[in-house]
Amino acid sequence: MSAVKMRRPSPARAAARFKGCQDLWSPMRQHRDPEGSKMTPPTLALPGRSPGATGASAFPPCAAPRRASAPVHGARSDPRATLARIRARLTLDHLGEREVTIAYEVHGDLMRPKTPATTAGTATRGAPAVLEDPAAPTLVLGGISAGRHLGPASFDSGPGWWPGLVGHGAALDPARRPLIGIDYIGGTDESNRLIRPVTTHDQARAIAAVLDHLGIARASFVGASYGGMAALAFAELFPDRIGQLVILCAAHRTHPMATAVRSVQRAVVGLGVDSGDTARGLSLARALAMTTYRSTQEFEERFSPFALSAGTPNGDPARFPVEEYLQARGADFVRRFDTERYLALSESIDLHGTRPGSLPEDALLVSFDTDILVPPWLMDELAARDSRAKPGRSAARHVTIPSLYGHDAFLKETAAVSALLREEVAR
Repeated sequence: MSAVKMRRPSPARAAARFKGCQDLWSPMRQHRDPEGSKMTPPTLALPGRSPGATGASAFPPCAAPRRASAPVHGARSDPRATLARIRARLTLDHLGEREVTIAYEVHGDLMRPKTPATTAGTATRGAPAVLEDPAAPTLVLGGISAGRHLGPASFDSGPGWWPGLVGHGAALDPARRPLIGIDYIGGTDESNRLIRPVTTHDQARAIAAVLDHLGIARASFVGASYGGMAALAFAELFPDRIGQLVILCAAHRTHPMATAVRSVQRAVVGLGVDSGDTARGLSLARALAMTTYRSTQEFEERFSPFALSAGTPNGDPARFPVEEYLQARGADFVRRFDTERYLALSESIDLHGTRPGSLPEDALLVSFDTDILVPPWLMDELAARDSRAKPGRSAARHVTIPSLYGHDAFLKETAAVSALLREEVAR
């Protein structure tokens, strides 16, 4: 691996824009019914309200997370993990003031109460605790198909979206530092209202609302792909609230060719919706996306160029190994992702942009040499323009890792990424 060091300044200050946050689920373990198929929140009071007060009405629970068919080798359930939701009123870039729901998970020992939060001298159930010198938590943010679930827990035994990097003994170990994962806002809300367009700065405001709810003033970030964009937006809006920053496969802007491909993907989904076959449109869009997530070198080594079956005179098409792979990936995506959410988050990628000078000091940027969506030179550009904006401060460090896996390398190159993260966490 090779490193390119660029000059890097301190972050620029920017106004934070979000209003009030209402607790819907206390940050306690979520309960399952005896059949394990339904999740229900525990009964609680909102801060400063009685359980029956206006605003504490029932709210639709999260859809049950998809469970893994087999545990990841070495994975261990975190008994301290919690799952919760909050409702927050945010001022969004294009939609104005909106009340949104944000689901999040905390892995590790986040709450170390110094004194309980009180109302009129009485402890208020469900109120955020006051932390006593807490270890700064780390937000772990992935691509648009990632979510809040980071690893095995009592409420979900699935391995999370980043197995091998997050978990007991891994580079991001909740026993060493609390970890927070969130579900991105975007798509349709519980009232079937469309939340679109949504920006990475809107995601940053949602993250800030979660941190405020938990009583956390400052946090570190490890963000990959879309999660890296959201982390960069957070650094721009809330420079005083960000600690360490690690960005993988993300930059200050998108590449026009990447935007071109994503715009075609969204058009394909639109054709599916118009024709009454939404699932087919979403599946094809994901299949097309897979051709940009991986490298040409990987496809050359992985798939035979010869047809599995030739076409027939009656119109049956030829079948190819790579085609089977793409169709399988598309079908899997349809089973776990919503169309409106996909359109909102795909569009959000292409709306992304941050100003020079917003990186925190000594941020770590990680690229992969075969990534065609976020090529290494684009992350060089991020570091260089930041250094020019605020010279004389510690530069962002940029490391480029050789890989066969293109943009998806942050998911596949576990050993190389682990080594970098372990070194960064130990700093």
